[in-house]
Amino acid sequence: MLTALIARIIHASSRHAWAVLGVFALLVVLSVYYVVRDFAITTDVTQLMDANAAWARRDAAVTAAFPNRSDTTLAVISAPAPELAAEAARLLAARLRQQPRLFRAVSLGSGDDFFRRHGLLYLSTGEVRDLTGRLQDARALLNALARDPSLRGLANLLSVTLLTPLQTGRITLAGMAPLLDKSAGTVEAVLAGRPAALSWQAVADPDLPAEPALVDVRPVLDFSELLPGAPSSDAIRTAAADLRLREQYGATVALTGPIPLSDDEFASLQEGSPLTGAIPVVVVLVLLWRALRSGALVLAVCITMLGGLALTAALGLMMVGALNLISVAFAILFVGLGVDFGIQFGMRFREYRRHRASARQALLAAGRSIALPLSLAATATAFGFLAFLPTAYRGVAELGQIAGVGILFVALPACLTVLPALIRVLDPARSRGAPGYPRLAPLDRALQAHRTPVLVATLGIVAAGLPLLWRLEFDFDPLHLKNPHSESMVTLAKLSRSMDIGLDNVQVLRPSLAQAQAVAARLERLPEVAHALTAASLVPDDQPAKLAAIGAAARSLLPVLAQSPLAPATDLQRVAALRAAAQALRNAALDHPGAGAASARRLAQDLAALARADAATRTRAEHALAAPLRLALATLALALQAQPVTVDSLPADLRRNWIAPDGRVLVDISPKRVPGRETPLGAFVAAVQAVAPDASGGPISVRHAADLVIDAFVEAALLAVATIALLLWVAFRRVGDVLLTMVPLLVSSLATLEACVLLGIRLNFANIIALPLLLGVGVAFKIYYIMAWRSGRQAQLAHPLTQATVLSAATTGTAFGSLWLSNHPGTASMGKLLVLSLVCTLIGAVFFQPVLLGRPRPPPSSS
Repeated sequence: MLTALIARIIHASSRHAWAVLGVFALLVVLSVYYVVRDFAITTDVTQLMDANAAWARRDAAVTAAFPNRSDTTLAVISAPAPELAAEAARLLAARLRQQPRLFRAVSLGSGDDFFRRHGLLYLSTGEVRDLTGRLQDARALLNALARDPSLRGLANLLSVTLLTPLQTGRITLAGMAPLLDKSAGTVEAVLAGRPAALSWQAVADPDLPAEPALVDVRPVLDFSELLPGAPSSDAIRTAAADLRLREQYGATVALTGPIPLSDDEFASLQEGSPLTGAIPVVVVLVLLWRALRSGALVLAVCITMLGGLALTAALGLMMVGALNLISVAFAILFVGLGVDFGIQFGMRFREYRRHRASARQALLAAGRSIALPLSLAATATAFGFLAFLPTAYRGVAELGQIAGVGILFVALPACLTVLPALIRVLDPARSRGAPGYPRLAPLDRALQAHRTPVLVATLGIVAAGLPLLWRLEFDFDPLHLKNPHSESMVTLAKLSRSMDIGLDNVQVLRPSLAQAQAVAARLERLPEVAHALTAASLVPDDQPAKLAAIGAAARSLLPVLAQSPLAPATDLQRVAALRAAAQALRNAALDHPGAGAASARRLAQDLAALARADAATRTRAEHALAAPLRLALATLALALQAQPVTVDSLPADLRRNWIAPDGRVLVDISPKRVPGRETPLGAFVAAVQAVAPDASGGPISVRHAADLVIDAFVEAALLAVATIALLLWVAFRRVGDVLLTMVPLLVSSLATLEACVLLGIRLNFANIIALPLLLGVGVAFKIYYIMAWRSGRQAQLAHPLTQATVLSAATTGTAFGSLWLSNHPGTASMGKLLVLSLVCTLIGAVFFQPVLLGRPRPPPSSS
């Protein structure tokens, strides 16, 4: 009955070809208009998962309570000296705060004025007393620096204030060696025209790491754009350029964090030259020509496929509203399966056209021949995709919905109406050559002659590989899917080596500060935990003793630091001071041979060269030596004005990052790291959740997302197998025929997963999309063979069906192979697994299934 119905549809379509094409063209035009007008794509990755999962609700609760901690961009400012980097960061943050349309919040973190003022309170009491004592002992030095914080003043300092005490033994040349060497290195860089600056923080504390300054911003995002953070990122770079941070401070600005990482990943998907994009198109057209041997047939298939793609896109947008980063891949699936349907129909037409007087007769014969297998294959494939609808992985659920509906209600109807109408209008000429691979007939005979050993060997190899499946890994680290050469990833790698920016931290919410402190105390006792911080962690301990030491230093030093500096020196005064300092250093080296003498001679030579250079070079040296000094003195003056800190006295923005308006308090937990070793995040998560089962974020959320994805694919695979098996039983009414269709599909699937282990391919959030394609294409291929076998034809290697299947797989594989060549790891892994799954599916269809089927049973006697 179905065959007769489809035959009538094809007959009517070919008879009224122009009417069919007119309606199709109208629908395509309307679809294109709708897609262009209402196309929407959301790049919000949180929309890919079921928001009702317990871990997702915990994540959402933290984000709702503390919105400034999510969707952030980190501007990393590097400069020759940390003082310059910090000043550039302050200027950049001030400029960004003037753009509330682009930035919801801007924070300097530890560079904020609060921490600059109260930073000494976060040292131990002993460290505060030691530091303030040394500062008071250096009052004379600080007085000289504050009185003339310039190149002239520094030169005079070397020649008078520091070198004179050498005679009395109050200081030694060896003790001065670090300052002399750092100064010499800075002057040498200036003379060579390289960016340079003398860090007075590094002079005071050589063990202090040279960390970049950070500006943490929360940009306004538009997830309807492919790059939601691009406007804010561009604004940051524009602000840095307008402020001339590179020229003024030698500062560079690089962006990283969740938003730039995401944007760089999406941007890399758009990369590629026109030639790279054109090659797959050319290869697909060549393969279509090899299959159909007619320009008219190739044109008919391409028009049908492209028009159907437009219709499916419109239907998809109507169903889901906005595509997501996974469902947008429906285009690849539709093209792959649309080409398959077109090749199957076109080659069947080509076969019958050789023996029919007219294209119309060949169309009717091809329609009767292909009706049932094509309809069954399309329905089974659609069921395979629709099986993802009930799963919690929304990204693939929507992909399955669009692909399934597109196959069932667009691709198949178009293949049975539009394609015949186009063939009728274009009237392709007869093909001279017969389709198929007749040269492979001897191999067919050999395989059938040794059918049992071949089956046993194939099944034995697949069964022997089953233990490999226990080694199949899911890589749940999303950073492994990103381009390691992108700015955001390079910056993140550099930053991670010098500081902990909290990417692997997890969070816990508690109703009150007391409860938060209690759980933080328990967590900090765990060997896997480095820190568990709350708002109370921002309140320094032993403040009275520290404030007393700071107050004593302030009474002694603040008047010195507050004095007005001398008028700027003329260039002649700078030259004279440099020459005097150079001579004094040479004399010191002669008078005090031994440790430090070489450093003195080196700096003397450099200062003499600087005195001989031009004024512009000395101005650059002034900036390199004196600008960090002025900034360091200002920071010191601010640090000596510390006041008592309580939770209530914390700045509102800082307090808001730890205490929500409803009183809930955040506990931020970081893992303990061992230098040179990978952090055992699994043990960290298990230890934290043993104390706080409601912990969320970081590796907890990523791991739950990976489990959700795996569960979704297992659930969908079982549902797809069950529904497809039921469909085949309804169609075949033979359990044996159902098994003959499903067993090769199972064998191909197992072989694909086993090959992943052998080739070192790990499943991840990107390449797992290959599995629904494996299911959909695999079912279609297997049904073509079982239907040919049931009709009494032995569809072996020499048969035209094998050529159609091989060329169809090759056209689909061409597009996927181009993804494999991508520099983006996630895209490349997707292409690699797609190609591997297609190869295994193809081998299962054209080699294993014909051998499994054996010789066909006699066809039914009744029509």
